[in-house]
Amino acid sequence: MEFNATFLVSAISFIVFVFLMNKIFYAPLENIIMEREKLVDDTLNEAKRSKDETTSLLLDRENKLNQTVIDCKTIINEKVANANSKAKVLAEKTKAEANSDINRLKMDLDNNTMNIRNELNNSTKEIAEQIVGKILG
Repeated sequence: MEFNATFLVSAISFIVFVFLMNKIFYAPLENIIMEREKLVDDTLNEAKRSKDETTSLLLDRENKLNQTVIDCKTIINEKVANANSKAKVLAEKTKAEANSDINRLKMDLDNNTMNIRNELNNSTKEIAEQIVGKILG
């Protein structure tokens, strides 16, 4: 194989061509690819961060909602227990008043009965005395 000036010029031309292509075409293209990779990585990281933040907010919201439900149930149970105790006290008070009224009315009825019996006894005695007076008299 022979090496002459044409081979040497072709080799130098090829090296200059590769150098120029690297500087003019491949380096800017590589920079664009790197910028896009960086943009994709940044966007992916931002999406992951947003997803984590959203998950955290959803869990916080769920916890607050559950705590609110528990608090509401507690308040409702307290109010129901309070109302039941008030109703029980009111029922006992009403029952005591009713028993008091019944006892008072029984005593009045007993007193009226005794008064009527006494009056009937007195009337009976008077009528008996009148009858005896008419028979004997």
